[in-house]
Amino acid sequence: MKKHEFRHGSGRGIAAAALCATLMFGASGASAAGNDEAVVVAQAVMVAPAPSTVVVREYPAYMSRAVAAATQGPEALRRYLWRTRMIYNFYYPDFIPAT
Repeated sequence: MKKHEFRHGSGRGIAAAALCATLMFGASGASAAGNDEAVVVAQAVMVAPAPSTVVVREYPAYMSRAVAAATQGPEALRRYLWRTRMIYNFYYPDFIPAT
């Protein structure tokens, strides 16, 4: 059995990564004790304005009476849809405003 069979070659990689991290983050050239300049960090949150949309619902001519009933109120719409349920097969949610 060879003694070097169980050695991992990643030891050099870990050492190289630690050296690079030290150089990138710790060795900036200015020591913490000797740095007299103030560090200013500014962050701003940009909030996009909400898009204002206007929904214009256009109905075909055969739905005009149902729309007219909907403008009179929910009870008038319900009665109209009940009377014409076998003719048009309209649904109540089709005529109420989306919330």
